[in-house]
Amino acid sequence: MGLSREGFRGIVIDSLSHDKKFIPKIKEISARRVTLRLPSPVVLGQYVISSRGFAVVTVELADGTKGHAFSLDRGTPVALSINTLIAQPYKEIFDGDPIATFDALLRRMSAPLSSGASLRGLSLVDLAVHDAVARHKDITVVENFGKIKQAHPIWAVIGYPPSRGPEEIAWEVEAAVAAGAIGVKLPVGANPAKTRERIEAALATGLCPVATDLAWSCRSAKDAFEIVRGLDLAWVEDPFIPGSITELVQLRRMLDVPLASGDDETHLYHPQVFIETGALDILRIDATCQGGLSRMILLNEYMEKSGLAISWHVYDAIHNQIASIIDSPTFSIEYSAPGASVDPLAELILDQRSSGITHDGKGFKLAIPDLPEISDALDGPPRWVSYQ
Repeated sequence: MGLSREGFRGIVIDSLSHDKKFIPKIKEISARRVTLRLPSPVVLGQYVISSRGFAVVTVELADGTKGHAFSLDRGTPVALSINTLIAQPYKEIFDGDPIATFDALLRRMSAPLSSGASLRGLSLVDLAVHDAVARHKDITVVENFGKIKQAHPIWAVIGYPPSRGPEEIAWEVEAAVAAGAIGVKLPVGANPAKTRERIEAALATGLCPVATDLAWSCRSAKDAFEIVRGLDLAWVEDPFIPGSITELVQLRRMLDVPLASGDDETHLYHPQVFIETGALDILRIDATCQGGLSRMILLNEYMEKSGLAISWHVYDAIHNQIASIIDSPTFSIEYSAPGASVDPLAELILDQRSSGITHDGKGFKLAIPDLPEISDALDGPPRWVSYQ
């Protein structure tokens, strides 16, 4: 459902087809895994994270233009999938139009590419190709679609590591708002009581709207409801593990604040399963694992007609531009501070920018550092700097 090119005439995808004869062939597609060791473990319910693994993708066109993309690989063999399964057939099919190539490859290889590590891999290759094509034209990805970059609501992901108590929350809300965030989002704490105390501490500042990510920690709608009962939240996010549609529907009926879900739903039933069941108020979308920019474009009309706003899952440099291309309203673009260990590679890029190492203003405007296979993430505490 939704994979129809006819649904995207308003965003002028015909321009890509028209220009494709001027785009060089792909010389090489390569991926590597980079591990960043965290200074302190991140504990989200039963999910203990001592390091963050990333897949970093490079696409080189025949003229030497290079495009890049990256994302968390969640411990799955994303780089391996790209190098052994995706790279060669993608190069063979690519005709200068990333959207047509994505659609053709997915239809040719739908069984291995429709979920998991391989869908993450295809998503990243797609993003890196869009980056390369825009860079070849010496423009941004947004400009390549005839669009103008828009200003989107910027939210700060605070409260990491989740072991921090409520007494340490207020200062971070203040710092994030001072840096330009219009709202903050907290993950689960060490237990349900701590989770609620941390949320209450953020709300007590009165400085901005507050949301919470329950990080797949709840088993029932009642469990989730008890944590957030009576709290005036901007939204409640991802309370259950993927596949918990019944629980989401039940919880939405109980809540009087918006419900959001979809992080790392790495399969082609997302976002349709949420839309068709009426399970959510806000869609959580992540282009790095749900089909790249091309699938967002192919689903554009369908998502817009759903009437649901989108809350984008981290990777702000990529999602900020995609949000300006598609027609669904954006509820939030989120980012984290250097030293927070939420998205430590993006945090390293942001930290380098504050030191004068910045992007060239083309493609997705990414300046990914050339890191060794294993490196250390920035140490805490979080240092909130301006998103702009």
